[in-house]
Amino acid sequence: RIATALLGDSIASNLFLLGVAWQRGLVPVSAAALEAAIELNGVAVEFNKQAFLYGRRYANRPEQVLALLPESQKPAALTLDELIADRARRLMEYQDEAYAQRYLTTINSVREQDPNADQQDSFTEAAAKALFKLMAYKDEYEVARLYTRPEFLEGIESTFSGDFELRFNMAPPLLSKVDPETGKAEKQEFGPWMLKAFRLLAPMRRFRGTALDIFGYTAERKQERQDITDYLAELEALSARLASADTVAMDALKELAALPLQLRGFGHVKDRNRAQLAMRREHLMAQLNGAAADPVRIVEAA
Repeated sequence: RIATALLGDSIASNLFLLGVAWQRGLVPVSAAALEAAIELNGVAVEFNKQAFLYGRRYANRPEQVLALLPESQKPAALTLDELIADRARRLMEYQDEAYAQRYLTTINSVREQDPNADQQDSFTEAAAKALFKLMAYKDEYEVARLYTRPEFLEGIESTFSGDFELRFNMAPPLLSKVDPETGKAEKQEFGPWMLKAFRLLAPMRRFRGTALDIFGYTAERKQERQDITDYLAELEALSARLASADTVAMDALKELAALPLQLRGFGHVKDRNRAQLAMRREHLMAQLNGAAADPVRIVEAA
């Protein structure tokens, strides 16, 4: 929203985020080299340079960048009640009311045990965000639902004019070829007919995780459901320690609750990040339990 409001096109978000990452020291390439690459690419050079610069400024002084936005475009901070209600609504759209209720029951239980729940950056806030992220993993049904939402097609039609068609680059688990060298699924291009397939697939999300889930038998989907189960058990155990936690323990508890927010990517990339997070979790648990542990730094797989 910020990049679009500043530069008039959502494609600016790519270079905007690169600017944020660079300013925070996460990109081991000089700014001059990145700008030279933008020039060599030869596409919307000034536009992309401006997006990169805005991203750097946002990382350094976000309030100054946000001040440039019209009031209607400024992102508003959510209260804890608003955050929980928003995520529950999204999960109901993602699957169904029962799924959303499962989320609400868990987070409300955590909140009852958290003496600082309504403070900013609380354990409960971290849990509310992290559990939603795990429960709303992007699978085939979700891709279909997102592409068939009226807002998506309306946005396409309002952005482009004349004759155009949509093409989709994907690696469906039941249709994709496997690269013999890497062992990973290769993406394929699918034509506009995929929208019809998406319309058929989207309502089938109510079968997600059941015996009728045609995609649910892959190792990746099984692991994503296991991630949810493991995190629910972990939340229950960590919540029981909130009332007696001192400042140091509370910091460790909050970081543990927030770890799933760093579980990014798909397929083998997500697997690598999951392994990194497991190491960090082990360190934090040792710290929480008073044992010595070597520091672990998370390096996210790209």
